[in-house]
Amino acid sequence: MSGANFRAILSQKTDEVERPRALADGHYIGVIKTHEFGQSSNKKTPFCRWILTPEEETSDVPEGANAGIDFSKREVRKDFYITPAAIYRLSDALDAVLGKQNGRSFDERLPEVRGLRVLFQVGHRDSEDGTESYNDVGTIVAYNPEMAAAAE
Repeated sequence: MSGANFRAILSQKTDEVERPRALADGHYIGVIKTHEFGQSSNKKTPFCRWILTPEEETSDVPEGANAGIDFSKREVRKDFYITPAAIYRLSDALDAVLGKQNGRSFDERLPEVRGLRVLFQVGHRDSEDGTESYNDVGTIVAYNPEMAAAAE
């Protein structure tokens, strides 16, 4: 982002900024842009976060529900906790997008998800105080255009 754009953004009045609308519930075809590591704010549990960019809706998204949303500027995320009891979820997700690969570590496989075209499910969850709704990414699988065409 250039300095001029950064300055223009920061010069906006804070009470005039609009929160982006959440994506409508349903399935989307998109790309895993990248992954990153972090920790939860409350319990400080480590996680691996996949950042996904939607490119198109599938037929289960209500027509017109995302009108005015620029997918190229939208990102959603999926967190996988890195604990002994939860690491299987990240393993299952890697298998779902890369295929089963015996004998390979998470460190070896995670970089391979970047740029993958996937099909992912989007739902909603409410904030703890119930005043806002956020996108919640569910299942993520490799996108296979041949399978999608056969299903239609």
